[in-house]
Parts: sequence; structure tokens; C-alpha cells
Amino acid sequence: MSRRLAHRPPTMQALLQTFSSLSATDLTGLLTLRTLHFIPRLAKYFVIFLFLVQIRSWPLTWHYRVWKPVFVLRGKFLLLRIANTFRSKELRKQKNLEWLEGLSKVGANPFDVSIAYKSWAGPDDCDFNLHLSNSSYPKHLDSARFVYALECAPTFLRVGGWLGLGATHFSFLREIPMFSHYEMRTTILSWDHKWMLAVTRYVTKPKGKGKKASAKPADTSVPSAGAVLNASLHTANGVNTGTSTPIPSNGSSVPSTNGLVAQLLERPEPDGAVVNCVAVSEVVCKIGRITIPPALVYAMDGFCCAPRPPAPKAYSRENLPPHWERVRALRGDAHSNASAPSKATLKALRDFYTHGWREVPEGERWWEQALGGEVEERRLKGLPILQALRQGMEGARAI
Repeated sequence: MSRRLAHRPPTMQALLQTFSSLSATDLTGLLTLRTLHFIPRLAKYFVIFLFLVQIRSWPLTWHYRVWKPVFVLRGKFLLLRIANTFRSKELRKQKNLEWLEGLSKVGANPFDVSIAYKSWAGPDDCDFNLHLSNSSYPKHLDSARFVYALECAPTFLRVGGWLGLGATHFSFLREIPMFSHYEMRTTILSWDHKWMLAVTRYVTKPKGKGKKASAKPADTSVPSAGAVLNASLHTANGVNTGTSTPIPSNGSSVPSTNGLVAQLLERPEPDGAVVNCVAVSEVVCKIGRITIPPALVYAMDGFCCAPRPPAPKAYSRENLPPHWERVRALRGDAHSNASAPSKATLKALRDFYTHGWREVPEGERWWEQALGGEVEERRLKGLPILQALRQGMEGARAI
């Protein structure tokens, strides 16, 4: 023992001799005092560290993330009103209506619109595997769906409309590591008289310097959407685990539905991004307790099919679609050369959403005609998935 101590530094020897000379009672008291002296400071720093790490999960932060796009829009509209303060009343009204009309995607095909919402996998969103937790996917999906609604249905939301969520289906394909940035790209797959099928693809950009993802063009014959989906507790890289939502056997529709599901899951992103997860949401449009047809919601914000040949160019703000004059009559006349009267109010627009459309004969429903042609073909192509999901969930509830 003395030989071992001889090789130790003088400071270490002195420290050992000091502790060896202390009794058990003195040593216990010394350690207790030191512990009580340092623990409060360490605990304080640890609590502050945890508090900062969980900043994205603080109270009301979820509400802020969801409602932030609304605050931004209201701020822009307030700046517009301030800029037009010293103009005439009529000119102010026209500028306001033009700004509101500019929010609509006039002439766009609803199946070609993809709205991206960016986020990242923070420590508070990840599990013990250091991946984005499965419970965090729906947490951020709320924000992505709301941004999609603001971009594609601002007029509907302006009259008090809201989106009700009926169900959500997830397919976890690849993990999203902690601190990774990802995008949630939301598109529409199909709709019927009541339900819409919105698809959100969680994607990440390929890693590594010098690696350029080959951008593959999207298959225009298939809507940019997701599929009948599944869930799992642990997802390995590139492995799809879990039990998928069953597709009911209803004759000849099953093969075509399964084929479309496979194509949608395998569809590459146009910019070469990696698909980590696909979520399908069943959404219904409501004003109060009244259901609004999805076709009316889309057409009221300018969505339409392409013009028939030999039309020289697609519909846009410069080449307005035929149904836009009817929309202006309901939304408000923002232009002096419009043929519709300029007496429409927000209440009249809300009334048309809630019950006025029912008074239009079926053969004269301009919103259905506006979404005909290629739009109707693609809607019908994705409709079997919507029907299969509804039937599968209804069957599960009956178990």
C-alpha cells in the first residue's frame, strides 16, 4: 500500500491523508454540507436548461404556431388600410376588395396545388430513439392543415367557415432524426358531396455535400397525395411497419384502389426529397353545424379546370375563368368593369354558402361546371380511396 501511495502526486497524497484521518461521522457531515451547497445551484441550472429545451412545448406555443399565419395576414391587411387612409372611400373599398381577391388562386387546378409547412424535430418532439415521436406528427399536422386552408379557402374562412377533422391515417416510412428539418406538403386527393381527402407528405432533403437529388417529374396521371395508411411504434429506415387500414372487398373497385395506393406511396417528390411519412386526413367544411360542399369552397376561391381547346392560354387573373363573374357578384364587386352588381355583402356570401346554393338547379350549378373536365377526372380517380377509408373506419367501429 505504501508503495502505491509513493507513486501518487503530493496533492493526491495529502488529500487521501486528510480524508483518512477523518472519522465516519465527520466525513458524513462534510459530504452533506458540500451536497447542500452545490445541489441548489446545479438544480437551478438543470431546471433552466430543461425549460429552454422544451421552449416549443410551452403553454400556448401550439396555439401561436397554428394562428401565426392569421396574425401575418391580418398584419398585412392592416398595413394596406393604413397606406390607403387618405384615399377616397370608394377607392379604399376597391383596394381592400382587390387585396382580398388576390388571396384566391384564380385559374388553378386544386390537384396541382401543394402547400408546404416547414418545421424541425426539436428535443421536445423526439422519443428515446432520438427520432421524431409518432405522437408529434399529428401535433404539427394541425398547423399544416390550417395553412393549407388559409391558402386555398380564404373566402370560406372569412365568412366564418371552419374545417372539421373526421379521421387521420398515418403511414410511417422512414424516421426523422432529432434536429432534422422537414417539410409537410399538403395536397388534395379527392372529395365527395361532404368529405375531402387531404394528403400531407412529410419530406426531408437528402443529406451530404455534393449529393444532388435527381428531380423526377411528378406523374400527372396521379394526384400528388398519400394512401391508405398504417401506424407503428418503431419505424426502421426504409421499412414500413404496422397494420394498415383494411380496404373492404367490394368487387371490381378493390384492384384499382390498391393500385392507386401503391402508386401514391411510391410517387417520388419532384425535387428529389425523401418521403418520411404520409398522412391522410378526412376533412369536412362547416359553417356552424352546416356542411358546405367542397366543390363550392374551391370554386369560390377561383379553382377551376383548364379551358377547352382551342383556348390559347390557361385561366389566370389576366384570363379569368367564366364562373368568376358569379363569384364576384357574391364576394363583392372589386372592379368597375365587372358586370355583376356591387351590392353583395359578407352576410349574403355566408347565406349562399349555408343554404343559397341549394336553390340553384343541379344542371345550373356553376361551381360543379367550373371543376369539370380534368379536375373531375382526377377527383373520380381518387374517390375509391376516400370511399374505402370511410367504409373501413365504419367497419372498425362496428367491431
